[in-house]
Amino acid sequence: MSRLLIPACLALIFSASLSAREWKSADGSRSLQADFVAMKDTQVLLRLPDGKTTVLSLSALSGDDAEFARLAQASLTDAETLGPQTLEIQIVLAQGAIARLGSKAPSPDSPWIFAGETLYLLPGEEPFEKGMRLEARLLFPAGQRTFVPLDADPVVIRACALTLDQAAASALALRQAAGGDSTRLAPQIAEPLVQIITTRGLAIPLGKGYYLAESRLLKGAASTVLHENAKDYPVKVIKEDPGLGLSLLQSDYQMEPVRLLPREPAQIGQSIFALSIGLTSTRKNLAPPSLSRGIVSQAGSGSRFQHDAAIDPDCVGGYLMNDRWEVLGIFFRPESRVEVLGSSSKTSAKTVEASSERVEVLHSRSMDQMLYEGEKGAQRRLSGIPAPRSGSLGNTPKEVIERLRDSTALLISSREEKRDPPARKTAATSGSTRTDDSAPAFSLSGSGIRHNRNCRYYNAAKACQASDGKPCKLCGG
Repeated sequence: MSRLLIPACLALIFSASLSAREWKSADGSRSLQADFVAMKDTQVLLRLPDGKTTVLSLSALSGDDAEFARLAQASLTDAETLGPQTLEIQIVLAQGAIARLGSKAPSPDSPWIFAGETLYLLPGEEPFEKGMRLEARLLFPAGQRTFVPLDADPVVIRACALTLDQAAASALALRQAAGGDSTRLAPQIAEPLVQIITTRGLAIPLGKGYYLAESRLLKGAASTVLHENAKDYPVKVIKEDPGLGLSLLQSDYQMEPVRLLPREPAQIGQSIFALSIGLTSTRKNLAPPSLSRGIVSQAGSGSRFQHDAAIDPDCVGGYLMNDRWEVLGIFFRPESRVEVLGSSSKTSAKTVEASSERVEVLHSRSMDQMLYEGEKGAQRRLSGIPAPRSGSLGNTPKEVIERLRDSTALLISSREEKRDPPARKTAATSGSTRTDDSAPAFSLSGSGIRHNRNCRYYNAAKACQASDGKPCKLCGG
């Protein structure tokens, strides 16, 4: 019997296996729990849960287990040949990640450069994050995948795992799913469509670093900051009121508040001024406000009322004042911008809340409810938060506009969403009316790869000759 040797660099890895695999005999009557260690010729070396080893003949194993052993040994040999590698996660997928191998100059001060082979990395115990670096890791090949980037042609890349068992199990599953069809041995993995949604809106200072903002601006946000004087100041949510749709925030950045309460509530038919506050062209600062005139058109119910004053469609919020320049109410119209991120491209689209002739406004008096806690009848005021004051903001429109602009903060929140990319055009969706028999025999991708009519990447709209380009690795061209 041939003697099987365990490579010294792998002994520690195998000894730390978390769970043994079940191996079955060829006739299915017996089974044992063990880890694969190595295979030589037709002999398979396994490690039992108690640490002892046993050698089994390949013919004594079931068909799937024998194939698993062959795949495991091939993956083990490739991992030893490649040696420990350092790689960096480039794209995080729903399952696994796209990574690139790194290289480093001999100098100890030289930085790592991750421009080597692109790999698909099977998911491990630790969740992957973009930019994560894995140092000195053995990579166990696990078949191939067809990576479909958002902005480039599909490419076949190697799949690897951080454990031998996972690599062999994945390669075996691929072979079983392919059922002998070689074109199915490299299933697709698509780069997700990542949308960075940035929303900008108003935050109303109460003093001592406390602010009021609309809750929907914060919904699902991964980060929220006050942006003032070209700096970002993190905020934390102290309280939310679903009924009012408001959140009470706290920040280290403090702004001087203005008088926010009127001496008398809004009345139907009352003359009002609407102050609309928009964003500058860079969307990084609040723009000079605009002022319009109207009346209170509807008292509304509860905490809100309506008016007919013209509102700047590009504004992110503003104030309603009476003719004594007292704040009757506040309105919020946060703007969202969507950036679609691909592997090498970025496009942006802007969405703004639709304008309306009649805009609902939150009674400024109702904001005082945010400063209490506890059930009705037993409420107590939150300590340390200044109470809003009542009274006029000034004597002239210019004075009032400047005061409100200087006492209003820009709040920016951002979140990330992942969506499935749009389906790529194929011969069936490219608009061609030809049947399979009448369609061109070959097509050429933008990267110069030739596909035959049976290939999943075939596109009848890009017909070519049999001698054009390079043959596809999946279909042979």
